[in-house]
Amino acid sequence: MRYGKYALMVVALLIFAACGREAVSVEEITPRVLPDSVEMFFIYEESCANCDGTAEFYEIVAERLSEHLHLHPNTIHTINIFGAGNMQQFRNIAYDLLYVDAETLQLPVLIVNGLAFQGMDAIRANIGEAFLTAGHDLFVNEYVFNPRYMLTGDRLFDNFTAHEDHLTLVYFYRMVCPACIEIEPLIQNLPEMVEIDGRQVPVDLIRINTRSGNNRDRVLAFFEAFDVPNQERFVPIIFTAAGNITGPEAIAEFLTYGLGQADQVGLQLP
Repeated sequence: MRYGKYALMVVALLIFAACGREAVSVEEITPRVLPDSVEMFFIYEESCANCDGTAEFYEIVAERLSEHLHLHPNTIHTINIFGAGNMQQFRNIAYDLLYVDAETLQLPVLIVNGLAFQGMDAIRANIGEAFLTAGHDLFVNEYVFNPRYMLTGDRLFDNFTAHEDHLTLVYFYRMVCPACIEIEPLIQNLPEMVEIDGRQVPVDLIRINTRSGNNRDRVLAFFEAFDVPNQERFVPIIFTAAGNITGPEAIAEFLTYGLGQADQVGLQLP
């Protein structure tokens, strides 16, 4: 089923968008082919000829996604593996988009921009954020996530640069997180320079949506490298060379009054 294509509404997305100054400088390691819409693949199994295997899914779309669909061009594909040729199509999609064997996935499954949500409960819980994240990745960042080429291990931060003489802020967030939305105006209005010990120091912002691609690995790497206590392992969270600042109140105070300390300069990426 295809929902109509709409022009990207940047103004409507400002509350969610991660459009701040990025400290990203390394190009993607593979060519990117951008689709012209957010493609969502709902794959299910229904052997009953008189049963509608998509009814619950479209109830979820109406409940969790209808208010967002106008924000991005989008296409919803529904595939019953019992249809002629559909099992092979499922295998191809699983390999091409997820780089996994289809047999390892639990049906029903929703696939959006390289991520899979298995089972109706997971689909219901994640479809809205998955759509918003995919739309921002594709149409703002021009980023297509392909697990086959994702950076891991000691290459996890190859696409990011932290200058040793800059004040680098690494900000982890989610697009539908109320606390993240609350502090968004402060994030958007960070100064370009701060005075530290009588000299002007550039301020760099690295924004990382924890629900995009394999960014969960990146936030976990920061948690481990900075020995963040369990009770502080949530978003929003900001890291500097001096440590982490967690939660909207602490972050608001830090961004308003806490910039400009010498020990915050020279962040080392994990």
